[in-house]
Amino acid sequence: MWVCKFEFDGSNILYGKAAKLFEISLSGYNLSSFEKGKKLFVNTAGRFFGDSSKLYKFLNYLKKDKHVKHLEEKNGFFMIQVQEDYSFKYFYSPSFIYISPVLIDKKGKYHFNISSWERKDVEKLLKLVEKFPAYKLLSLKQEKIGDVSISKISPDLTDKQKNAMELAVKNGYYEFPKKITLKELAKIIGVAYSTFQQHLSYAEKKINSSFCPK
Repeated sequence: MWVCKFEFDGSNILYGKAAKLFEISLSGYNLSSFEKGKKLFVNTAGRFFGDSSKLYKFLNYLKKDKHVKHLEEKNGFFMIQVQEDYSFKYFYSPSFIYISPVLIDKKGKYHFNISSWERKDVEKLLKLVEKFPAYKLLSLKQEKIGDVSISKISPDLTDKQKNAMELAVKNGYYEFPKKITLKELAKIIGVAYSTFQQHLSYAEKKINSSFCPK
C-alpha cells in the first residue's frame, strides 16, 4: 500500500483551535461520515490528554460551537458528531485507511498517518492539505503494513496515570539514554517518588496489556 505521513497547522480549525487555547492534545479516529443535503457530518471517537482542570472548559468550548451536534465524554474518552466543512469531504473517502489515530497536539498541529492502495488517491488528498499553514509532507512510500491501531484508541488510564505517562514521554524518560529520572519527574509533578512510580507503573501495565492481551 501507499503510506503517507503529513502534518499541518490546524490552530484555526475547531479541534486545533480548542487544543491550542486550553493546551489539550487529542487522539482520535473518524468512525463514520454521512451527508444530509449538502451538509457533511462526521462521527469521531478518541481521547483527550492534558491538564484535567482545563478539560471542563475545553469541553464547554466545543459544545458551544454551532458545528458540534453531539458530544459525550467519560474519563477522557469522547464521542462527538460534527458538521464538517464540506471542502474536507475527501479526508473521509473510503479509499483511505487510517493506520493510527489522528493526533492534534497542544499547539493545534494535526498529524496524519494514512494509507491507500492507489498513489493517485493520496496525491489528491495532498493537493488539498498543501494549502494549510505549515504543511509538511513527512513521507510517502509504498510498503507493507504490519499493524493498524484500530481496536482501541488508548488504554483506560486514570487522570494521574495519564499525566504521569505524558510527563515521562515529554521529558525523555523513555529515550536512550534516559534524559530524566523517576525522582526528577516526581519532583516536577509535586508528588512522592513512590506515588509517581506507582502511577507510571500502572499506566505502563495497562498500555502493555492493550498490545498483548491475555
